Amino acid sequence: MKEGQSSRTALAAAALRANHFQNTVDPVFADPYAYALTSPSWQKLLRSPSLVKVMNSPVFNRTLGLLSGQVVGRSRYAEDLLQQALARQINQYVLVGAGLDSFALRQNPHYPDLKIFEVDHPDTQSTKQRKLQQLGTVPANVEFVAIDFEKESLADALARSSYQQTMPGFFSWLGTTHYLEPQTTLNTLKRIASFAAPLSEVVLDYSIHYQELQGIERLGSFAVSQFTQFLKEPLIGQFRPSVLHQAVEQMGFEVVEDLSGAAMNARYFNQRPDHIRHTIATHLLHLRLAGH
Repeated sequence: MKEGQSSRTALAAAALRANHFQNTVDPVFADPYAYALTSPSWQKLLRSPSLVKVMNSPVFNRTLGLLSGQVVGRSRYAEDLLQQALARQINQYVLVGAGLDSFALRQNPHYPDLKIFEVDHPDTQSTKQRKLQQLGTVPANVEFVAIDFEKESLADALARSSYQQTMPGFFSWLGTTHYLEPQTTLNTLKRIASFAAPLSEVVLDYSIHYQELQGIERLGSFAVSQFTQFLKEPLIGQFRPSVLHQAVEQMGFEVVEDLSGAAMNARYFNQRPDHIRHTIATHLLHLRLAGH
């Protein structure tokens, strides 16, 4: 992304969440704030009846619509796990690369002790804060932590905040690793393992190798890569699951679950009349930090 600009892929992801919420029966993930958070140009497109019809057609949902399934699926999965963590009294929620996520506005009031840390590039963050202020008062339990992931570690960024390293946290890292060098992703996870308290959890999505895909999934993955290249935020981060698992286990993480695209479809997208699917080009990974 360019200096002084919000992430274009963050704006696109918000638009996809908005379209899914506004034009889908029984949405997989309901985000009533996504439309307001995306850009005026995306809002204009979402008001076009012809485009909306195309974007929600079965043919689209089986091809380029795989990206929409990926965006809403990862958010649903992460927040399902978050609710389980909150029930276990993990009261620190860190959104790593928060983008235009609207959880701060949708949070459950039944968890009064929850502290939310939104960690992201300062340009995306400034846009986000302006939009939140337009929607109302930013909740008092939300703290914004600016970071450039290629230049600074997550640990150093959180050290400037009120994050309590002696207490476990839940880290959600969605839609980001695809645009980072693999070593940057591994370094970030290693830093989390080094400073987070035992029983802290991490959920992230990651791309698997393009060469391992076939058929329509390979075509869909190629189309997504071209789209992000057009947005000037190319996909550069890919992993083989077994290699990634070995790396994170050496850091002290337990792999609680690695959910494939097929497993995501079985869990969240089974027999939907709109035929929306989750791509098999990305996985969802749930990690828990073992006791020291």
